[in-house]
Amino acid sequence: MPNPYQVALSLLSKIKKQINIIVVGANDGKFNDPIYDFVMKSIDRTAVCLIEPNTRLKCYLKENYSGHPKSKIINCAIGPNGVLTLYAIKEKYWSDFQPSYATNRGWPEYRAATGITSASREHLEDALKDHSNINAAEAITSLTVPSKELDRVLQDIDWKMPIDVLQIDTEGYDDSVIYSSNLKLTKPKYIYFELCHIPKDRLDVLVNYLSREGYKTYKIQRNALSVKTKGSFLCRFLGSFLFIYFLFVTKKSNKRPKTSK
Repeated sequence: MPNPYQVALSLLSKIKKQINIIVVGANDGKFNDPIYDFVMKSIDRTAVCLIEPNTRLKCYLKENYSGHPKSKIINCAIGPNGVLTLYAIKEKYWSDFQPSYATNRGWPEYRAATGITSASREHLEDALKDHSNINAAEAITSLTVPSKELDRVLQDIDWKMPIDVLQIDTEGYDDSVIYSSNLKLTKPKYIYFELCHIPKDRLDVLVNYLSREGYKTYKIQRNALSVKTKGSFLCRFLGSFLFIYFLFVTKKSNKRPKTSK
């Protein structure tokens, strides 16, 4: 069975000539990124803004997107305007943090260690405890990065709105990113985010918020896809098609569809 997110992207590509994509928490933009292959196969039909607060990763983003003429890299966090403290593994420990999920997939040495950077120090401590013998007190450092609301970032770079796809992977900070994305203005048709690191009480609040903003949210393993179902004819069409698709998928797995109300 195809991944529902890929089905949703494929459907959008059949309808729109140009797809406007924002990736928040881009890391290197390639490894373990569910939209990279889609974008690279649709270079002439996509524009992608890659937002990553860790400046150390900019060189990898530039390399991996060097062949895409409509890509832009922004170094900041998405959140309330101001600054944000992130917690990261010091570079000298990158080679020591090589969990099986990274080595089994052939990730480069930096990818797993930089991929757990988070606004929560506890998140890093848990990851180090679960996947290594590294001393967290010695290995974790803090980064103070600029933080901006998404619409302000896009206005600063004269990026076209509304956007089509908002993809988020920020290690437990995804709900804060969504709240700072001014959905009434940016109007993403799809919001794909990582739900596995968001506590249930916060996740329930987020799904209810998205529902009020006109989105239906579907759980896809460790992630979620929120589809805008209200507004333009295109949004209503996408929402109806994907609702039927998820009904089919869940019927085949003998489960009820996990959606927002």
